[in-house]
Amino acid sequence: MPDALVPAWLGELRPLRETLPARRPGFWPGVALLLLAVLLAGLAVAGREEAVHPERLSPGPYFEQARARGRLIVGVRAYPRPALPGLPVVAEPDPFDAALARALGEYLGLPVETLGLSPERREAALREGRVDLLVAGAAASGAAAGKAIPASKRQGEGALVVLRGLDIHAGEDLRGRSLCLVEGSPYRRPLAERHGARLREYPSAVHAIAAFMAGECQALVEARSLVDWLLLQPDWRFYRRLPFELQAPAAGHVRLADAEPQAQAWLAAALDDWQRRGALDAVLAQRTGELAFDVLKLEQGLICH
Repeated sequence: MPDALVPAWLGELRPLRETLPARRPGFWPGVALLLLAVLLAGLAVAGREEAVHPERLSPGPYFEQARARGRLIVGVRAYPRPALPGLPVVAEPDPFDAALARALGEYLGLPVETLGLSPERREAALREGRVDLLVAGAAASGAAAGKAIPASKRQGEGALVVLRGLDIHAGEDLRGRSLCLVEGSPYRRPLAERHGARLREYPSAVHAIAAFMAGECQALVEARSLVDWLLLQPDWRFYRRLPFELQAPAAGHVRLADAEPQAQAWLAAALDDWQRRGALDAVLAQRTGELAFDVLKLEQGLICH
């Protein structure tokens, strides 16, 4: 614009504008970003501190007997696997229970001896000190002190199987119905307490599957991964999976004879670490594979004793 057309007052502002310093970013946005970074770093550190590794904790006096003995004795479920008629029947430790027992021994730095126990002998063996720990599936109400095994990240979902023509379609239809499931199943409590089902427990998943196919129960309860595999088999074409969400609150329970605080804290840290590093998922996936193989043996005429 020619100077002749510029108002006098605007011309006076030009020198002032030219002498003003260039605008720089404000101070406070930078401070806010710095505080946000510190907060996020603090939350990350807090999350790491919550996950205490068992090696950083003392197991306490509860495990002194195992250390003096030089080995950890763990009570587990045991049952025979499918075998030909006439062959000797030998009860074998449950693979899941045995794997966890070995892991707890490694955390303590002790070799492990597993002791297969029947349901009626387990609590007595723990109470009398014949075992240091009891790993035997989900805890029944009123059981001895212990810690729940955290739920599996990938293998915790359960499923129910029924005959195609049976009039069961939702959780409300389970009230009063008989369900076959393995003794110590992690799905037992929600099915009994929330849905009012009648549970029939068997020594192993293979026994429960055989009983279900023999008509002893109206539904079978097992891990979703195993159920999906079963329904792909020719002999299972007459069955269907219920459209029913079933999540295990925990993968099982480890019991101690008493609630000694140090032992409880150490055991919780060991179980959390076992789950966090993926060992729980791996053991449950292996369990599914072994059960599938046992089911194939059943179909070939081998029997469970």
